[in-house]
Amino acid sequence: MLSLGLADSRAISKANSGSERHVREVIKRLSLRYKLYYLPTTHAFLDAISEDQLKEIKKFAKVPSFFEYLLDKKLGKVSLLRELFTFSPLAKELVREYEREIGILDFIYVPHTYRIQLMPSILFSKLSRGKYGMLLMTDPHNSLLEKESFFKCVNVWSKIWFSRKSAIEFCSFQRLQNIAFLLKAIKTKPSFISVMNKCALNYTGLPKYFNTKVLSPPHAFNNLALKYRNFDKEDYLVFLGRINTAKGANEALEVGKHVKLKMIGYKEQEFIVKQARSFGIEVIENVSEEEKFEILSKARALVLPSHQESFSVTILEALAVGTPVITYDLPSLTSTYNFKPVFFVKEFDVKGLVNTALEVYNMKKIEEMFNDERLEEFIKMHSSWDNVSNAVDKLITEAIQE
Repeated sequence: MLSLGLADSRAISKANSGSERHVREVIKRLSLRYKLYYLPTTHAFLDAISEDQLKEIKKFAKVPSFFEYLLDKKLGKVSLLRELFTFSPLAKELVREYEREIGILDFIYVPHTYRIQLMPSILFSKLSRGKYGMLLMTDPHNSLLEKESFFKCVNVWSKIWFSRKSAIEFCSFQRLQNIAFLLKAIKTKPSFISVMNKCALNYTGLPKYFNTKVLSPPHAFNNLALKYRNFDKEDYLVFLGRINTAKGANEALEVGKHVKLKMIGYKEQEFIVKQARSFGIEVIENVSEEEKFEILSKARALVLPSHQESFSVTILEALAVGTPVITYDLPSLTSTYNFKPVFFVKEFDVKGLVNTALEVYNMKKIEEMFNDERLEEFIKMHSSWDNVSNAVDKLITEAIQE
């Protein structure tokens, strides 16, 4: 059995969003095909670790004892900037001790990586003599080697954060990390870099330098959703996601001024929650999967004016339960969800968002929109984590055999 290392920190975090679920589900299935090692990156020391999730991962993969030794040691403050732009002393120490403990692996895979995990992930490739691949989170305003101009990037994030200063800092960090990534990654070229939608190949410059592939399907929804599929709707719309400005929760509030709106999600920005309650909008936190699907399935539509999506499991879940979607026209979404029940509005066009929401709210024949063979096939393909794991395994197997 071939040995496979997974360089990651999401699976053991306390968060439970789409990317964490992706990594956990893929680990379970890859453990049946490989001698699996879970290799926490330096990001694990920047975030809160879930002891329960770590215990669960250890059922499927070997975790180096040195990592748990460092956890018990309770390291001092880890420098975020150092982890973003360099091979930090901590990352080098992890690689050195991991290699001493587990030896050389056949391949390293980095599942669902993001900017903060880039540098240690490249360094970890030493554990497989440079044979590694990664799945990148990429969205139109925050993709690695993005083609979007610096001015447009600043303009977009200024609108999202209401601060030009913060936007300039963020976009500057993006560009600096692009340079750091290229300098390091070109020397130890990954076997592949996979993305989650075809359109990502257009808004990032990755294909110019690397073997870039599309992972399909990149995500799956909880099959439980299909039990809640129905077209007998109640008189409300729903927002589902982290309650912050990047997800457009503040823009969704404008819809709530005209029709009943329920908001489900983690309260990341309290000012949005206070504003929502002042409008009489119900804010729901800590729901079970069953409660989430029940509320989502009875809504006349999902309102998701998000500015930061690379695939959107939330839209997938809405379609699975038979609920139309109103969202912004991010290329990552228009290229993935080109179906009748998904209504696209120009990004930041809040007036258009409200008008479209009212139109969909008043539609009578919702079920007819879902009578689409393409959509049925799409939902079927994304209804099983086995399909996702098979797609990941294919990428890894082909890279090992090269």
